[in-house]
Amino acid sequence: MHELLGNKSMPESRSILAGNAVVLMLALALTIMLAACTMGPQFSSEVEHKSLTLQPNDLERHGIGFLTPSAATGQETNKQSLSLMFADELTVARSEVRVAALPEVLSAVNGNGLAQEYKQMYRDYLETGILEQKTLREIGRASGVRYLAQLSLAGFDQGGSKRFGFLGLRLVDTKTANMRVFMQIWDSETGEVAWEGTEEVSFAYDTSTEKPVTFKTIAEMTARELFAVLPGADPELVVAYDPDYEHLN
Repeated sequence: MHELLGNKSMPESRSILAGNAVVLMLALALTIMLAACTMGPQFSSEVEHKSLTLQPNDLERHGIGFLTPSAATGQETNKQSLSLMFADELTVARSEVRVAALPEVLSAVNGNGLAQEYKQMYRDYLETGILEQKTLREIGRASGVRYLAQLSLAGFDQGGSKRFGFLGLRLVDTKTANMRVFMQIWDSETGEVAWEGTEEVSFAYDTSTEKPVTFKTIAEMTARELFAVLPGADPELVVAYDPDYEHLN
């Protein structure tokens, strides 16, 4: 009787073992495919810049403030956030530089009765690309800095695409972001453009989460890349992004 039962259980045991082997093989194949399909973070940067009158130690001696940025159509809601992030990053990159962030400059403008002049100067800039000298000087003196940064957000895109799936499941997505920023530094005493540069940063990474590359992340990368080419900067101290990418996962 025991022999009969034992003989009947053998095919069932073999079937279970075969099923386990198939599962293990599928798991191994899945692991290999994930390793092959998953790429490390991809970063690219294209920068162009020109120093006109700005010297290596000018920012340390005279300080810099941020004006209200301009932005391409559809990007208007991001422009003030861009300015704040650039001011924060410059404070970190150049700790000896006095940095007046946008709220401080706007408070100084309003507190010194310059609101209408500031509004008109900004409108003229959007039409002509010129910051009127008299108003620029008054803003610089009210803010306690000589140099004023004008940012323009030319473009920002973020997205994602399916990188790898298995049995209908989305296992790995590629998250991407791209940003283009133009920055001018004006000498408020002379009314001259002291420095200007443009930066385009693209970033992509694979992840199993739904979290995109945020505006903050790509803006910080862009700021660091631009600040690395300012006169007096030490490019070796600039890290465009966290190499561990812990903030993205």
